[in-house]
Amino acid sequence: MLDNFREWLSDNLRYILLGLAVLLVLVIGVCIFRLVGGSSSKKQGGKTVKNTVETEEVTEVNSTPVTSVPELATTDLVRDDSAILELVTRYYTAAASKDTAALSAIVDPWNAEVEASILSNDVIESYENIATYSKAGPTEDSYVVYAYYEGKIAGISTAVPSLSMLYVIRNSAGNLVVSDRNASQEVSDYINSVSSDADVQELIADVNRMCESAKNSDPALKAFMEGLSGAEPSTEAAESSSAAGGTATAISGVNVRSEPSTNGAILAVLYEGQVVNVVGLENDWVHVNFTDSSTGSTVDGYVAGNYLSMDSGGTV
Repeated sequence: MLDNFREWLSDNLRYILLGLAVLLVLVIGVCIFRLVGGSSSKKQGGKTVKNTVETEEVTEVNSTPVTSVPELATTDLVRDDSAILELVTRYYTAAASKDTAALSAIVDPWNAEVEASILSNDVIESYENIATYSKAGPTEDSYVVYAYYEGKIAGISTAVPSLSMLYVIRNSAGNLVVSDRNASQEVSDYINSVSSDADVQELIADVNRMCESAKNSDPALKAFMEGLSGAEPSTEAAESSSAAGGTATAISGVNVRSEPSTNGAILAVLYEGQVVNVVGLENDWVHVNFTDSSTGSTVDGYVAGNYLSMDSGGTV
């Protein structure tokens, strides 16, 4: 039997050796695959951890607000149109530095009255964090622009969130300029109507809340603003308001209240430049009325006197 086994082994040895060689190659291949695969997994695991850390760091940085400019949930207002934002930034930069040459190139019409009105502001020394919210105007290439800015007051570290309305048109030279919001009755009525839109009212309310928050965060600013609200109206204001028939222009956004007190209910909001009829004067408050062009109803209420500029030519 042993001789038979030896004879079989001799006849099949090459096949046995070939099988062993194939098996050895397979074993070596499996080992190499595991070694390379394990190394790759370790490296990939390290890369994944690194990427996760980087993503969390970026998310953390991006979660910090870079600006306090109000964001509206639903609105037809166009935020920061590039051409309009550039114009408004130039306008406020020139206004802060009292650069009449720059202003005359971007304000139309430009005359002594307009110049005096712009240069009369001695409270704000710079305009920061400017943003614009715009809607199409009553004519082609015209825009109603609500300009947000934070006004820096000399000697006070906290800037005041504010909102102003500008009427912007494209002039005959094809350039955007700041124009007269009272250029015609059509323009005035259109601006009054747009300013009553829900998104504009939401914007005004947001800025008012931001202003209150800024005021309450800085005792110096609070004292300054409360000093303004308690200021005596000018002699011109008192004389012009002593009887019905005169008009006044809002010098900034301001609430119209149901009684001459900050406790009075808010009936409406005037935007900067809006003209109202003067009924009379009650201490530091001016009794006014005006027609809400969006509803056709008459608003009758009270505005803090230091937020109004009495127009000349009214009957007293």
